[in-house]
Amino acid sequence: MSKDGSERREYIRIGTELLVSYTVLNTKVENKGVVTRNVSGAGIRLPLKEKCKIGTLIKINLKFPDEKKTVSFDAKVVWITPSNKNKIYPYEAGAAFVNIDFLKRTKISNYVQYLNREHLLKEFFR
Repeated sequence: MSKDGSERREYIRIGTELLVSYTVLNTKVENKGVVTRNVSGAGIRLPLKEKCKIGTLIKINLKFPDEKKTVSFDAKVVWITPSNKNKIYPYEAGAAFVNIDFLKRTKISNYVQYLNREHLLKEFFR
């Protein structure tokens, strides 16, 4: 949030647990069964097994509920921090989408907006 209290993000971000697999580029190890912490149309927060440097590229395969195919894209690590929550995945990272095509970004953004709308409706009708 900026100093004037306004949100600076271009895309809505929402906490959600989506299944992903990822590969740190230039390695051959695919990490499967990873669950996201949050997603937006610009990036993703997820647990990592390895400590990566800022700028490291990772290949992500994102699975939406009730769909067989995954959405694949590259992302760049923009922050990383140790996590005490998971011994298998001892790091949390934020990764910004890199060279993601319009249709994939739109699919992710639409899903996030759908989840946000559902959350707002539940709060409204409490």
